Amino acid sequence: MSINPKKKSMKRFMILLVAAMISFTGLYAQTYVDVVAKFNEGADDINKGEFNTAITHFNEVLAMADVVGDSAADLASKAKEQIPLLNYQMAIGYMKQKDYENAIPYLENTVDLAAEYENNQEYSEKAMRYLPTLLTGVGTQKLKGGDNDEALRLFNHAAKYSPNYPKAYLGQGMVYKANYDEQKMIDAFSKAIELGKAKNDTETVEDAQNALGGYFTELGNIELEDVDQEMPDFTYAIEAFDKALQYDPDNTDANYKMAIIYNRDIQYDKSIEHAKKALETATDEVKIAAINFELGNAYFGIAEYDLACESYNNAMVDIFEERAIAKKEKVPGCN
Repeated sequence: MSINPKKKSMKRFMILLVAAMISFTGLYAQTYVDVVAKFNEGADDINKGEFNTAITHFNEVLAMADVVGDSAADLASKAKEQIPLLNYQMAIGYMKQKDYENAIPYLENTVDLAAEYENNQEYSEKAMRYLPTLLTGVGTQKLKGGDNDEALRLFNHAAKYSPNYPKAYLGQGMVYKANYDEQKMIDAFSKAIELGKAKNDTETVEDAQNALGGYFTELGNIELEDVDQEMPDFTYAIEAFDKALQYDPDNTDANYKMAIIYNRDIQYDKSIEHAKKALETATDEVKIAAINFELGNAYFGIAEYDLACESYNNAMVDIFEERAIAKKEKVPGCN
C-alpha cells in the first residue's frame, strides 16, 4: 500500500505546526508569577555565591518580562541592576585565581551592560581601571605564544577602554613589528613614546625606543651583509642605522656598525663619534673590545697615534687580541 506524497507532506506540516503552536502557547502562557519565580531563582543563586547561574536566570527574567509586559517591568529593572554587578563579581573571582584571561570578558560585560542599562556606574569605573592592565598583560602572553591576531585584538581593546594608556600602543607596536608592518609599527611605538613621556612612564618609553632601534638595527645589519665588497655602497645600511639612532640614540650596536662603516668609507671623524657613543652604553667585554678596535683604526687614520695605541690596548680581549697586536706594530711608539 503506497502513501500519497501530498498527504505525507501535509502530515509533516501539521506536526510542525502543532509543535510551533505549543511553543508559541508556552511562551505567551508565561505570567507575572513565572517571572517572580525565575527572579527568586536568581536571588537564591546569589545567596549561594553561584553568580554565573544567577546571570543566566536574570537574563531569563528579562526575556520573560518582555513577553509578560508592563506588570513585570519592575522585576526586569531589578534584574538589570543585578546583571552588571554579577559580571563584576565573576571577574573578581577569576582575578583572585590569577585567571586574567577569563576575567576580561566579565569586566567588559560590566562596562557594556552598565552603559546599556544606565546603572552600576561605580562598578563600571572599577572594571575600567582593571581592563587596560589585564588586556595588555594577556595580550603580551598571546604575542609570546605566537597568537598575533588575538594579541592585537586585546591591545586594541586596551586602547579603546583607555586611549591614553601607553602600554596598549607599545603592545600594538610589538605585534606590528612581529608582522613586519613597518609604518603601523612606527605609528604605534611613537604613540607609546608620546603618551609615556606625558605620564612619566619611562619604562614604556625605553621599551618603545629600544624596539624601534632594534628593528632598524636589524635592518641595517641585513643591508650591511648585502654590500658588494668590491664596489661597496653603504647608503642603505647608513639609512637604516640612522633611523635606529633617531629612535634610540643609545643603541650600542647601531653606533658600533656606523663606526665600522665610516672607517671603511674613510670618514674617520664620524667613526670616532659613533665609536665613543657606543662605548658609553656597551657592557659586554668582547663588544667593548670590538668598539675599541674600530676606534683605534679611526685614530690611526687621522694620525692620532697615542689615542690609537690606547684604543688598541683596550681592544686586546678574546678574538680581538691578535688583531690588535698586529695593528699596534704599525703605530709609531706604541707598546
